[in-house]
Amino acid sequence: MQKLIVGIVSHGHYGYISNNEELTSIAKLANVEVVVKDNIGDDKLHEYCNNHNYTYIASQSPLGFGDNNNSIFEYAKTNLNAKDNDWFITFNPDVEIKERYFKLLMAELEKGSSEFYAPNLFKDSEYSVPENSIRYFATYRDLLNLFFLKPINRPYDKAELKNLQVVDWASGAFLCIKFSAFAKIGGFDSKYFMYYEDVDLCYRLKQQNQPLKFLKGVKAVHKGEYKNRSVFSKHFRWYLNSLFKFLETQRVS
Repeated sequence: MQKLIVGIVSHGHYGYISNNEELTSIAKLANVEVVVKDNIGDDKLHEYCNNHNYTYIASQSPLGFGDNNNSIFEYAKTNLNAKDNDWFITFNPDVEIKERYFKLLMAELEKGSSEFYAPNLFKDSEYSVPENSIRYFATYRDLLNLFFLKPINRPYDKAELKNLQVVDWASGAFLCIKFSAFAKIGGFDSKYFMYYEDVDLCYRLKQQNQPLKFLKGVKAVHKGEYKNRSVFSKHFRWYLNSLFKFLETQRVS
């Protein structure tokens, strides 16, 4: 049976991780390994992981989202015996999924109609407020949306999407990719410290004929902070910097 490596990067997210009771149940499922990468060094988090059978690893110095996930991937291959046919799941600490939906996810992955999937994210536990987590690739023309206070990355209407429909990209808060596919493109691109690592990953996989498929029935909650929304924040500046890096990647590919 395929192994599922659930990779969580913590930047001081002890509270989210320790309050995620569903995750403790998921970690007990056969062939599921929860790996927590501590980016700041948190003794409480280390102790919590040891007490709940999570694998804990720490950075020697702070890394970006992509490099942290790349290191989880390499750790899983070296220390957890992950193989090409196993699954790497990027899972934000502020994401919650009920065990029954995770089991549904496992069943979908076992079917193997693709090597790259995105579950259906919502903002609330009643699944009544969908998150715009599935979007089209941005182009230079989409920069004009800034002047009209519209999103640069146009979202799909998830209500109109069918299960297993191919989409451009999805939030890296929760992505499922086969180890072989992740390795083929060299994982996340280190030039993105924050933002657009997920967009770039989806784009490069699509270039390699590995389309992203939407798992409409696999529901999860993402309690995102959306720090890049304020035009006066450093996060928004990081966001724009990463956006232009991605647009240049599209231009030259």
